Amino acid sequence: MFGKYFYNKNIRNIVILFGTVFNDITIKRTLSNGTIQNTLKVPIAYGPAQKYLSKLDQGELFSANDSQGNADLKENVGMVLPRMSFEITTMTYDTTRKLQSTKKIREVKMLGPLESIEITNGGSGYTLIPTVEIDAPPTGGTQATAVITVADSENNIVSGLQNGVVTSITLTNAGTGYTSIPNVTIKNNTSEPTNSSIFPATVTANVDANTTTLQTIYTPVPYNFEIDLSIMVLNSDDGSQILEQILPYFTPEFHVTMNEMKSLGIKRDIPIILNSMSTEDDYEGDFLSRRSLVHTLSFTVQGYLYGPTSDQGIIREVDVNTGTNFIIDDPVVNVNVVPNPTTADPDDAPINTTTTITDL
Repeated sequence: MFGKYFYNKNIRNIVILFGTVFNDITIKRTLSNGTIQNTLKVPIAYGPAQKYLSKLDQGELFSANDSQGNADLKENVGMVLPRMSFEITTMTYDTTRKLQSTKKIREVKMLGPLESIEITNGGSGYTLIPTVEIDAPPTGGTQATAVITVADSENNIVSGLQNGVVTSITLTNAGTGYTSIPNVTIKNNTSEPTNSSIFPATVTANVDANTTTLQTIYTPVPYNFEIDLSIMVLNSDDGSQILEQILPYFTPEFHVTMNEMKSLGIKRDIPIILNSMSTEDDYEGDFLSRRSLVHTLSFTVQGYLYGPTSDQGIIREVDVNTGTNFIIDDPVVNVNVVPNPTTADPDDAPINTTTTITDL
């Protein structure tokens, strides 16, 4: 039952979202006269706090030679504070945010290249070959390109045009990812004389919808992600600076917009809720030994997990049995509707259909 592979990166995105919220915090060390001695950006990484605290005592002396070859004692560098770390501690299903499980979310999948570019008006007055500019597709697609052929008013392709007309446009790259008809603009050659009397040509593009599908997915499942943020500092002033840059934003929630499912264009405001804060002041040995002051902030991130997606092709036939009494299973006629031609695209206008009605 669970054999279909899919990976929407929902949990990964929650981790990235949380880390991004706290990745730009700085502290300043000042002298007694108020002069700023240095400014430090507080690094943040995913992992348990004990993993980083265990590195505090890893500094040790070792013998090495200096540049003159003299023996010198150096120290391996342990971990430098301040530092922050965070980790997901639990994930629980949230019944209060449950959505209708049978509802589907639909989005056109970006697969359509351009099929052709048709000339609606060839224009006139061109003395140099103009250029064609095609709008780019949505993010993830490839922009199409094309070249123009210009002939004189007698439709002769010659050099030294005096009254050129656009006669054809050839796609050099059909592009990918178009979900709607892009705008196509004919632009004058940059070397065209400024006094030219040009009536601009107009064209329209046609998207090949045969390769376009409708991507669907069931509504997501709500989960609460319990995340602990550990703030590790050497002195209380460093910790106070960090806390005052965080706590005022949580009342107790802070909302961040996240791109949950890029392929479906789903964005959502994700609440990050501050639940509690605790402080641990750790001494080892005498008061001259290394010390760590750890503030732990507990958060709940209200996220969603999505299931697998499926693709639905273009519907090209509708077949219906109709009647007056289906209780006794007694249809009267069959109605069959297909596009004409059967290769028609949704962006073709007008779309003709062939309807066949058969008595049953």
